Amino acid sequence: MIADTDYWVGIDAGHAECAICLIDRAGNVLLEAVRDSNAGAVTDILRVFGVERVQAITIEAGVGVHIVRKLLNRGLPIRVVDPRKSSKFLSIRRQKTDPSDARGLAELGRLGVSIGAGIHINRPDQDDIRIQLNVRRSILNCRIRTDAAIRSILHRHGASLSVGNSPGKLRFEVTRVLLERKRQGYAVRADLMRLVTVGEVLRSQLADLDREMSSLAESIDVCAILQTMPGVGPLTALSFYSAIGDPHRFSRNADVGPYLGLAPALRQSGATAHRGRVGRFGNKMARNHLIIGATLILTQCKSESRLRSWGLDLMSRTNFIKARVAVARKMAVVLLQMWKSGVPFDAKL
Repeated sequence: MIADTDYWVGIDAGHAECAICLIDRAGNVLLEAVRDSNAGAVTDILRVFGVERVQAITIEAGVGVHIVRKLLNRGLPIRVVDPRKSSKFLSIRRQKTDPSDARGLAELGRLGVSIGAGIHINRPDQDDIRIQLNVRRSILNCRIRTDAAIRSILHRHGASLSVGNSPGKLRFEVTRVLLERKRQGYAVRADLMRLVTVGEVLRSQLADLDREMSSLAESIDVCAILQTMPGVGPLTALSFYSAIGDPHRFSRNADVGPYLGLAPALRQSGATAHRGRVGRFGNKMARNHLIIGATLILTQCKSESRLRSWGLDLMSRTNFIKARVAVARKMAVVLLQMWKSGVPFDAKL
């Protein structure tokens, strides 16, 4: 069957299945279906109704990114919306089901409702960097929990433990503490060494991953330029690079601050206006890395720059917490400008 009218498509994608809804110009439902969550299942439906008739395909950002990429490669009109914003529109419906959400997304596309800029889809190589960063974060969290468990066990026996991040140091320190406790008449179960082995493996994996990511950052011209700024290392450069994707989608460099959730939220009603905490929207990892970089600039950086002087002056007038967030926001703006221009960091600017 070939549709003789224009139609709009809404897709509510899940890990295994996706709900698909097609509606015509009047809002009548042409099809509601649940298919496997892949682009082939979607295009099969579009061929039946006429690919040339589809006006817009609306899908929420999230697990359906593989569908989006393949549909974009086929030249189809894809609109990726922010779930945090589209959920307000979808909540109008009484029923909260996947087919209902798919129909709501189709209606969103048909009405042409503006809910802000669409979601940017990064290139696959930039997504691979995000995966590496997430893997590192997961391993780091496991190492932190393992270290905490070891410290807790030793603390129950009156011992304290202080170790670094380098492989081999944990086993050496734990063995030293256990021998000391044994001489003092304390008996610590040997099961503790199982945790020590896990901690050593995690440290070794982190060290290998950090070396790989350092080499990767040096091999990417943009990241090499970003690292010329004080406080920006391989992880921060890669995190910023993969979070932004395309620098030219920001017409104003100042827009990158709110995009990463580093701008204060403004709440205004009538004669009352309140500027609250930062929005914390966008990419959490990139935001955290920038804040860490800002902390280094304010506390440990030895090279002087206008950015550091501005941050220290702000810190003297407010407090450290507000100053480091403001410096992180300014860092994001400067990094975006460096990316666009291809010029390394200039301490005088």
